[in-house]
Amino acid sequence: MERGQAAYERWRDGGQQSREAYLPLVHEQAARILRRLPSGVIERDEVISYGVIGLLEGLEQYDPRRGVPVEAYLRTQIRRRILDGLRTQDRLPRRLRARERMVREAYAALEQEHLRSATDSEVAQHLGISADEFQSWLVDLGFTTVWSIEVLQENGIEPEDAERTPEEQVEQEELLAVLTAAIAKLSKREQDVLAAHYNLGYSMQEVAQAMDLSERYVAALHSKAVLRLRGALSRYRAVMRGRDLR
Repeated sequence: MERGQAAYERWRDGGQQSREAYLPLVHEQAARILRRLPSGVIERDEVISYGVIGLLEGLEQYDPRRGVPVEAYLRTQIRRRILDGLRTQDRLPRRLRARERMVREAYAALEQEHLRSATDSEVAQHLGISADEFQSWLVDLGFTTVWSIEVLQENGIEPEDAERTPEEQVEQEELLAVLTAAIAKLSKREQDVLAAHYNLGYSMQEVAQAMDLSERYVAALHSKAVLRLRGALSRYRAVMRGRDLR
């Protein structure tokens, strides 16, 4: 694929370079997301269709004056549109959505109370379930958290190319500091699972093989790590709301 600003300029000028030149970006992002979803959740063609919509929107909205490389911008728009499509499908059973919220809020409340990471037994007790049942919940919640790092902007972290006011920039830096501190509080295994899955792009099965752990245990580690991070961001948001009310 021809890359760079020159390709974009030819597309805008109506020359030979057309949107098809950027389609590999759609397939790249679609493959990246599909690797992280349980099999059978959604058809590949459906994911690609969402990505194509993001590509077309990105090409129309891209402003070269902002200094963001066109391909970096398009990747963000394609990924965002695919994830939006997955969320609007609302494929999650209500039971899982309710449990995800309960566990996330439990982590937030306990860690705010104790000023440290909550243990599994503490969370289970807070939820009124056994330790074994809590582990089963975490495995089940792997479906709700599998793309969570990709969509943390829902909690206020915007893509790098987003324009921000000075106040928004300060808040962005605070959010990143909160997230960085929360990641540092995760166990080493939780950090390793996140790094292998999101930074290296390994599937959960590949992570389990690399770490010589069961896939079920890795799924629980992933869910627990993501829900801790969401809890940290929820606590930060609560603090911010209190600050705004003063």
